Amino acid sequence: MENDGKDIIFEDFHGPIVDKYLKSNQSVTSSGFCKAWPSGCVLPVGYVEEAERIRRLGVREDDVWVVTYPKCGTTWTQEMTWLLVNNLDYDAAKATSIVRRSPFMEFGSLTKGSKSDVPDTVSIVENLKPPRVIKSHLPLQLLPYQLWTVKPKIIYVAREAKDVAVSYYHHHRLVTAYTGTIQDFVEAFVEGSVMYGSLWDHILEFWKIRDEPYILFNTYEEMKKDLPGVVQRTAKFLNRSLDSRQLEELCEHLSFESMKKNPSTNLEEQLSRESRPKIEGKVEPFMRKGQVGNWKAELTMEDAEKIDKWTEEKLKGSDYVLQ
Repeated sequence: MENDGKDIIFEDFHGPIVDKYLKSNQSVTSSGFCKAWPSGCVLPVGYVEEAERIRRLGVREDDVWVVTYPKCGTTWTQEMTWLLVNNLDYDAAKATSIVRRSPFMEFGSLTKGSKSDVPDTVSIVENLKPPRVIKSHLPLQLLPYQLWTVKPKIIYVAREAKDVAVSYYHHHRLVTAYTGTIQDFVEAFVEGSVMYGSLWDHILEFWKIRDEPYILFNTYEEMKKDLPGVVQRTAKFLNRSLDSRQLEELCEHLSFESMKKNPSTNLEEQLSRESRPKIEGKVEPFMRKGQVGNWKAELTMEDAEKIDKWTEEKLKGSDYVLQ
């Protein structure tokens, strides 16, 4: 269902699980979280003053939007998309960080109150030279109104829930110095109490509109299984063509090993410079494993079953196909 123009209603969000989650995030704004309706998305309260500005953002026909729930292959897809849109300009891609080439639209609203030098990422998007490749983790209902009238290209990426939970947990430890256990995180994840709320609510809204000609629905698992096939499908969607040599070169550039070694896509150095409290134990890097099924090495059987049961309940009545 498209964004229908309804006003956003904000609800103070409290309770044992979300309060425990918030307390464990040492570098997240202390102002707390809110739920934004429609969608029930969980966001820091700093988002409130930016919400309508984001929804009223001007959209251009030649935009390409990369929309995902966190840790579903966002950076991977951004790099693929930016290169396809920019005629495989590898020199420019390597010379400029992905966060500058493909800005994270709502990032400024997520970090308000947590530090003084918060970037105005909405203005950065507004001033970006066309064609713009824009990243967002917002659910369908909170994205700009004009996406559904101008209808630029939108690439959505989904991923299996257990792998998302594990990757998102480690991302929290790296970025927000999360001190809770992985069991604590899984509990908040299945309750939809983590930042951006419910994975399945996010995915299913885009799954419903996947057949629209301006929507491309990819999955992380497909990208791991057949990257050349996904690259070709994405190129066709963007009205680009690749010969066999170009395809091979792009897939090599997009390999996990290459992305990890590339400072313009691996944000490790930037994140390690961020001022954040110390945290006990090993902190995994920004680009950690890049695998399908790595959850088996991290989750207890109980936590895996908890996520599977939640997934089954969320997908009931849906024709969504698990990868």
